[in-house]
Amino acid sequence: MSLQPVARRAEEPEVDDFDFQDDPVPVIDHGQLAHGIRRVLLQLMQGSYLRADTHPKLWAELEAHEDVVRIRLADLYLDLVVDHESRLAFVRHLDVEQAIKVVRTHPLTLIETVLVLYLRRILLLRHSGSVRAFVGRDEIEDQLRSYRAADVSDKRGFDRRVEAAINKMKRYSVLLGVTGDDDRWEISPVLALVVGADQVAAITDELERLRSPRGDEA
Repeated sequence: MSLQPVARRAEEPEVDDFDFQDDPVPVIDHGQLAHGIRRVLLQLMQGSYLRADTHPKLWAELEAHEDVVRIRLADLYLDLVVDHESRLAFVRHLDVEQAIKVVRTHPLTLIETVLVLYLRRILLLRHSGSVRAFVGRDEIEDQLRSYRAADVSDKRGFDRRVEAAINKMKRYSVLLGVTGDDDRWEISPVLALVVGADQVAAITDELERLRSPRGDEA
Protein backbone atom coordinates (compact mmCIF):
# COMPACT_ATOMS: atom_id res chain seq x y z
CA MET A 1 0.00 0.00 0.00
CA SER A 2 1.26 3.45 -0.84
CA LEU A 3 0.06 7.00 -0.66
CA GLN A 4 -0.08 9.15 -3.77
CA PRO A 5 -0.36 12.92 -3.80
CA VAL A 6 -3.73 14.35 -4.64
CA ALA A 7 -3.72 16.11 -7.98
CA ARG A 8 -4.48 19.83 -7.83
CA ARG A 9 -7.66 20.74 -9.63
CA ALA A 10 -7.29 23.07 -12.61
CA GLU A 11 -9.58 25.64 -11.02
CA GLU A 12 -7.22 25.99 -8.03
CA PRO A 13 -4.25 27.99 -9.34
CA GLU A 14 -1.21 28.13 -7.12
CA VAL A 15 -1.11 31.35 -5.14
CA ASP A 16 2.13 33.28 -4.79
CA ASP A 17 1.92 36.03 -2.19
CA PHE A 18 5.09 37.68 -3.49
CA ASP A 19 5.13 38.98 -7.03
CA PHE A 20 8.34 40.57 -8.29
CA GLN A 21 6.41 42.66 -10.77
CA ASP A 22 3.89 43.97 -8.24
CA ASP A 23 6.44 44.41 -5.45
CA PRO A 24 9.73 45.40 -7.10
CA VAL A 25 12.77 45.58 -4.85
CA PRO A 26 14.74 48.72 -5.63
CA VAL A 27 18.42 48.19 -6.41
CA ILE A 28 20.54 50.78 -4.66
CA ASP A 29 24.27 51.14 -5.21
CA HIS A 30 25.79 51.86 -1.81
CA GLY A 31 29.35 51.72 -3.14
CA GLN A 32 31.68 54.64 -2.55
CA LEU A 33 34.39 53.79 -5.08
CA ALA A 34 34.45 54.77 -8.72
CA HIS A 35 33.58 52.00 -11.15
CA GLY A 36 37.13 51.84 -12.51
CA ILE A 37 38.59 51.15 -9.07
CA ARG A 38 35.96 48.51 -8.38
CA ARG A 39 36.86 46.72 -11.61
CA VAL A 40 40.53 46.75 -10.61
CA LEU A 41 39.66 45.16 -7.26
CA LEU A 42 37.53 42.50 -8.94
CA GLN A 43 40.22 41.65 -11.47
CA LEU A 44 42.85 41.29 -8.76
CA MET A 45 40.63 39.06 -6.63
CA GLN A 46 39.18 36.95 -9.43
CA GLY A 47 42.10 36.60 -11.81
CA SER A 48 45.60 35.26 -11.36
CA TYR A 49 47.08 38.75 -11.76
CA LEU A 50 46.64 42.05 -13.57
CA ARG A 51 48.80 42.80 -16.61
CA ALA A 52 49.12 46.19 -18.25
CA ASP A 53 49.39 44.72 -21.75
CA THR A 54 46.12 42.80 -21.50
CA HIS A 55 44.16 45.28 -19.34
CA PRO A 56 45.61 48.73 -20.11
CA LYS A 57 42.60 50.66 -18.78
CA LEU A 58 42.55 48.76 -15.49
CA TRP A 59 46.30 49.21 -15.16
CA ALA A 60 45.90 52.96 -15.60
CA GLU A 61 43.25 52.96 -12.87
CA LEU A 62 45.55 51.00 -10.58
CA GLU A 63 48.44 53.39 -11.10
CA ALA A 64 46.18 56.38 -10.48
CA HIS A 65 44.58 54.95 -7.33
CA GLU A 66 47.12 52.47 -5.99
CA ASP A 67 46.83 53.67 -2.39
CA VAL A 68 43.05 53.32 -2.40
CA VAL A 69 43.23 49.83 -3.92
CA ARG A 70 45.87 48.78 -1.41
CA ILE A 71 43.78 49.96 1.56
CA ARG A 72 40.60 48.28 0.32
CA LEU A 73 42.44 45.00 -0.22
CA ALA A 74 44.06 45.20 3.20
CA ASP A 75 40.57 45.46 4.71
CA LEU A 76 40.01 41.99 3.21
CA TYR A 77 43.31 40.60 4.56
CA LEU A 78 44.98 40.89 1.16
CA ASP A 79 48.33 42.44 0.27
CA LEU A 80 48.79 44.21 -3.07
CA VAL A 81 52.05 43.50 -4.90
CA VAL A 82 52.85 45.82 -7.82
CA ASP A 83 55.87 45.58 -10.12
CA HIS A 84 55.92 48.79 -12.13
CA GLU A 85 58.89 47.68 -14.20
CA SER A 86 57.19 44.49 -15.38
CA ARG A 87 53.82 46.29 -15.30
CA LEU A 88 51.90 43.64 -13.42
CA ALA A 89 50.17 43.28 -10.06
CA PHE A 90 48.67 40.53 -7.94
CA VAL A 91 47.35 39.94 -4.44
CA ARG A 92 48.45 37.58 -1.70
CA HIS A 93 47.25 36.87 1.80
CA LEU A 94 48.34 39.22 4.55
CA ASP A 95 50.49 37.46 7.12
CA VAL A 96 48.71 38.85 10.15
CA GLU A 97 47.07 37.29 13.17
CA GLN A 98 43.46 36.12 12.68
CA ALA A 99 43.64 36.77 8.93
CA ILE A 100 41.05 34.89 6.87
CA LYS A 101 42.11 33.21 3.63
CA VAL A 102 40.23 34.99 0.87
CA VAL A 103 42.04 34.00 -2.32
CA ARG A 104 42.19 30.33 -3.22
CA THR A 105 45.55 28.60 -3.28
CA HIS A 106 46.43 25.79 -5.64
CA PRO A 107 48.57 22.92 -4.32
CA LEU A 108 51.25 21.63 -6.67
CA THR A 109 52.42 18.11 -7.40
CA LEU A 110 56.11 17.24 -7.45
CA ILE A 111 56.34 17.66 -11.22
CA GLU A 112 54.47 20.98 -11.08
CA THR A 113 56.77 22.25 -8.33
CA VAL A 114 59.87 21.36 -10.33
CA LEU A 115 58.41 23.11 -13.36
CA VAL A 116 57.68 26.27 -11.37
CA LEU A 117 61.24 26.41 -10.06
CA TYR A 118 62.67 25.81 -13.52
CA LEU A 119 60.58 28.58 -15.06
CA ARG A 120 61.52 30.93 -12.25
CA ARG A 121 65.20 30.22 -12.79
CA ILE A 122 64.87 31.12 -16.47
CA LEU A 123 63.26 34.41 -15.49
CA LEU A 124 66.03 35.29 -13.07
CA LEU A 125 68.63 34.81 -15.80
CA ARG A 126 67.12 37.90 -17.42
CA HIS A 127 68.55 40.94 -15.68
CA SER A 128 65.94 43.36 -16.97
CA GLY A 129 62.17 43.34 -16.78
CA SER A 130 62.09 44.46 -20.42
CA VAL A 131 63.66 41.18 -21.57
CA ARG A 132 60.99 38.57 -22.24
CA ALA A 133 61.66 34.97 -21.30
CA PHE A 134 60.51 32.04 -23.42
CA VAL A 135 60.59 28.28 -23.02
CA GLY A 136 59.79 25.36 -25.31
CA ARG A 137 58.10 22.06 -24.63
CA ASP A 138 61.31 20.16 -25.39
CA GLU A 139 63.22 22.19 -22.78
CA ILE A 140 60.55 21.53 -20.16
CA GLU A 141 60.49 17.81 -20.87
CA ASP A 142 64.29 17.57 -20.69
CA GLN A 143 64.30 19.36 -17.34
CA LEU A 144 61.53 17.27 -15.79
CA ARG A 145 62.82 13.95 -17.05
CA SER A 146 65.51 13.79 -14.37
CA TYR A 147 62.79 13.83 -11.70
CA ARG A 148 61.02 10.81 -13.06
CA ALA A 149 60.71 8.29 -10.24
CA ALA A 150 63.04 5.32 -10.62
CA ASP A 151 60.20 2.86 -10.12
CA VAL A 152 57.92 4.43 -12.71
CA SER A 153 58.18 2.33 -15.84
CA ASP A 154 55.12 3.73 -17.58
CA LYS A 155 56.50 6.49 -19.79
CA ARG A 156 53.03 7.43 -20.99
CA GLY A 157 51.92 8.01 -17.40
CA PHE A 158 54.86 10.30 -16.78
CA ASP A 159 54.23 12.15 -20.04
CA ARG A 160 50.63 12.72 -18.95
CA ARG A 161 51.82 14.26 -15.68
CA VAL A 162 54.18 16.54 -17.57
CA GLU A 163 51.37 17.58 -19.90
CA ALA A 164 49.10 18.23 -16.91
CA ALA A 165 51.78 20.42 -15.31
CA ILE A 166 52.17 22.46 -18.49
CA ASN A 167 48.40 22.87 -18.82
CA LYS A 168 48.15 24.04 -15.22
CA MET A 169 50.78 26.72 -15.81
CA LYS A 170 48.87 27.82 -18.90
CA ARG A 171 45.56 27.87 -17.03
CA TYR A 172 46.95 30.18 -14.35
CA SER A 173 48.69 32.42 -16.91
CA VAL A 174 52.21 31.46 -15.85
CA LEU A 175 52.87 30.22 -19.37
CA LEU A 176 51.54 32.59 -22.03
CA GLY A 177 50.84 31.45 -25.56
CA VAL A 178 53.05 32.45 -28.48
CA THR A 179 51.30 33.15 -31.77
CA GLY A 180 52.02 30.50 -34.37
CA ASP A 181 53.78 28.06 -32.03
CA ASP A 182 51.75 25.74 -29.79
CA ASP A 183 54.87 24.26 -28.18
CA ARG A 184 56.53 27.46 -27.05
CA TRP A 185 55.44 29.93 -24.37
CA GLU A 186 56.41 33.19 -22.76
CA ILE A 187 57.04 32.93 -19.02
CA SER A 188 55.07 35.51 -17.08
CA PRO A 189 57.27 37.81 -14.97
CA VAL A 190 54.81 37.39 -12.11
CA LEU A 191 56.39 34.04 -11.28
CA ALA A 192 59.56 35.68 -9.98
CA LEU A 193 57.44 37.70 -7.56
CA VAL A 194 55.03 35.01 -6.43
CA VAL A 195 57.73 32.48 -5.57
CA GLY A 196 60.26 34.07 -3.22
CA ALA A 197 63.85 33.11 -2.58
CA ASP A 198 63.00 31.68 0.85
CA GLN A 199 60.46 29.32 -0.66
CA VAL A 200 62.93 28.17 -3.29
CA ALA A 201 65.62 27.46 -0.71
CA ALA A 202 63.17 25.52 1.45
CA ILE A 203 62.31 22.97 -1.22
CA THR A 204 65.35 22.78 -3.50
CA ASP A 205 67.33 20.43 -1.25
CA GLU A 206 64.42 18.02 -0.97
CA LEU A 207 63.90 18.04 -4.72
CA GLU A 208 67.55 17.26 -5.29
CA ARG A 209 67.27 14.34 -2.88
CA LEU A 210 64.24 13.00 -4.71
CA ARG A 211 65.97 13.31 -8.06
CA SER A 212 68.77 11.00 -6.92
CA PRO A 213 67.84 7.27 -7.04
CA ARG A 214 69.99 6.71 -3.95
CA GLY A 215 68.98 9.91 -2.21
CA ASP A 216 67.37 8.07 0.69
CA GLU A 217 70.67 6.39 1.53
CA ALA A 218 72.60 9.65 1.87
